[in-house]
Amino acid sequence: MGRTCRLSEVIALDLLSRFKGLVSYAILSRIAEAASSSDESSLSYLFSLISRIAPASYQRELFRRLARMAEEGHPLVELFGRAFREMGDRPRRAFVLNFLVNFLVLSRGVRDRWKRELGFSPPCFLVISPTMRCNLRCRGCYAGMYPREGELTLAELDELLAQAKELGIYFFTVSGGEPFLREDLLELFRRHEDCYFQVYTNGTLIDEGMAEELARLGNVAPMISIEGTPEETEMRRGPGSYGRVLEAMEVLRRKGVLFGFSATCTRSSADYLSSDEFLDSMIERGCKVGWFFQYIPTGLEPDPSYMATPEQRARLREKVERWRSTRPIFLGDFWNDGPYVDGCMAGGRRYLHVTSSGDVEPCVFVHFAVDNVREKPLLEILKSPFFRAIREAQPFDDDNLLRPCMIVDHPWVLRDLVRRFGARPTHPGAERLLSELAPALDEYAHRLRSIYDPIWEREGRERYVESLSSEDDPEVWLRMERRCPGGYAHRYPRGDLVRRCS
Repeated sequence: MGRTCRLSEVIALDLLSRFKGLVSYAILSRIAEAASSSDESSLSYLFSLISRIAPASYQRELFRRLARMAEEGHPLVELFGRAFREMGDRPRRAFVLNFLVNFLVLSRGVRDRWKRELGFSPPCFLVISPTMRCNLRCRGCYAGMYPREGELTLAELDELLAQAKELGIYFFTVSGGEPFLREDLLELFRRHEDCYFQVYTNGTLIDEGMAEELARLGNVAPMISIEGTPEETEMRRGPGSYGRVLEAMEVLRRKGVLFGFSATCTRSSADYLSSDEFLDSMIERGCKVGWFFQYIPTGLEPDPSYMATPEQRARLREKVERWRSTRPIFLGDFWNDGPYVDGCMAGGRRYLHVTSSGDVEPCVFVHFAVDNVREKPLLEILKSPFFRAIREAQPFDDDNLLRPCMIVDHPWVLRDLVRRFGARPTHPGAERLLSELAPALDEYAHRLRSIYDPIWEREGRERYVESLSSEDDPEVWLRMERRCPGGYAHRYPRGDLVRRCS
């Protein structure tokens, strides 16, 4: 018990101090005590406790719902039970205190305070690429053309995270390049033990020693890239890469580290990635999380013909929705999950990307910037006209959040924003996305619309409106009402909207 309480003081006291007593430290201590147990029967109690410190109504309802699901044995909560049984003590406590409490709950209150002061909310997480160096050369790598020199120093990364935490950001996705090529990366994680880090990695540098260190830290969850079959993985990533992925997963599992997979849907990989066989194999390997990306033709030798077809993207959506109610794994389906995050997350609305040289991009796939963290504080960058315009344009063109992306779903929007604000390419060749590749992207967007608009009209919009029943941010409703007059206000009366936004 003494060790658990000390951890809660280290990890959450900074956030608690920002609330000046509004959050019960006694409840937090009980959460920390519950986090020290691997007994899945305590999950309902844990979720109920977390709901009591949540500052937003939708968060309170979320954790109450999770508590009920735990009692009912829902597959999603089976995932938590499985994770709690298989994670080591430090990874489990960090997941509860850093991810569930600091990131999902307490930091929301900090960002809400900033919103009242700034007129907009800071993002809830950052993507940081500490290096663009890599020991592989994958086909179509989105990061394959960035400069390798001029990396942010450890001191600069440390300062960036300190600024982010002041804004209520306690979750960081670390990308690249291959992040673990930075020998000082673990020191960064160690200095910010109150944060949670998700690291996209090719897995080749995760050996016994690395896995043991990650287990000691606890606040790091590697997401290992895989392309599906052994043949597809090695075709894209090189000979021997598939075996090294499986070795990394095995050693992380043995050391009790939370980990998952990251898969990019291309025209050649999408069908297998949408199969039960693939997902079940990842669950059997110990993955608790899975991220599905769409190949975006930017970076190294961009090729629109390598993109998954709109039909393949729609098939993945159907399978992921089914898996969520039948498989004990958390799945994120970027692009198709637009309704779950209110559309595009770029431009600082929910996240942004800081490259290894300090350029601040609105999205990891939008390789254009107007600012650099070496020249401006993070808060000033969020206030920039470029980022403000991106946030104000969301959702793009209409209210179909199944088509949320300004790169491939509404590519004319990205071209207009880059032109109006003079955003510069962050690496050679990035401008091809706006010029020679534009006709192919426009054709893809129009084909996608012909498939996805009927889905949105038939089931998507109504399901999304229902999901907003506990949303306490009126700006979400106002943004959607602007794109679909009369489609949202009847669920959230205009008079109340005006009152709550005043």
